[in-house]
Amino acid sequence: MNFHSWANDLFSQLESTRRIIVPDLRNHGQSPHHNSMSYREMMEDVLTLMDNLGVDKAELIGHSLGGKIACAIALCHPERVKTLAVLDIAPVSYSQEDAAWWQVDKVIHAMARLPLEEVDNRDEADSMLSVDIEDPILRRFALTNLIPTSNRPGYSKWRWRINVQSIKNFLPSIRDFDIGQGSGDLAGLGVRFGGDVFFVSGRRSKYISTRHLPTIANLFPRYNMMTIKNAGHWVHSEDPVETLRLVKMFLDVPR
Repeated sequence: MNFHSWANDLFSQLESTRRIIVPDLRNHGQSPHHNSMSYREMMEDVLTLMDNLGVDKAELIGHSLGGKIACAIALCHPERVKTLAVLDIAPVSYSQEDAAWWQVDKVIHAMARLPLEEVDNRDEADSMLSVDIEDPILRRFALTNLIPTSNRPGYSKWRWRINVQSIKNFLPSIRDFDIGQGSGDLAGLGVRFGGDVFFVSGRRSKYISTRHLPTIANLFPRYNMMTIKNAGHWVHSEDPVETLRLVKMFLDVPR
């Protein structure tokens, strides 16, 4: 299940009607491709979208990179955020040796190496990617971004929807969590969000661990967290029903 389908289900089940906006980050989906993608830039992209749509304050939900950007907005612009729900990511700088981050690095580099000019169909692309990406769930995620282009002779039949090269170039920045305050002790600088925050983690995922909890507590003193036992990192796809139930429970609380 993709985020658009999941958001539609959330919209239909919430006790009070909300306007739900599902933007693509820069270099993702239908959004423009850019040569740079710092957290500051991606945060400003979302704030500009909110301004253009007349949204003064929002309840933000983000998964993975989107979750870190949602955290950045809450910390840097708390006046624009009512509540925050973060799906399986921590507001921290990950080490390149972290098992969770190693998977991201591996997938993006495998996508960048794929010889698109030699790909005739998705099955071939899947077979080629399997050399570097053993996990079929990760390959399936990667291949959702493979889309057909021209069928003209001499032209590649496939291209990546996401800007693979820019994402690859900015992996060290994405791994970090520099939101314009430096990537050190944000709480020590007085950077905090005082609103309600809800973290959802996948039990089979390594993106949120016990060593991240002190940082989460310092930055978001009113946080709660729940774990989905039958999910890894892709909680909204691996167990959409339970993820939906938990996020709905959080959003339905009167405030």
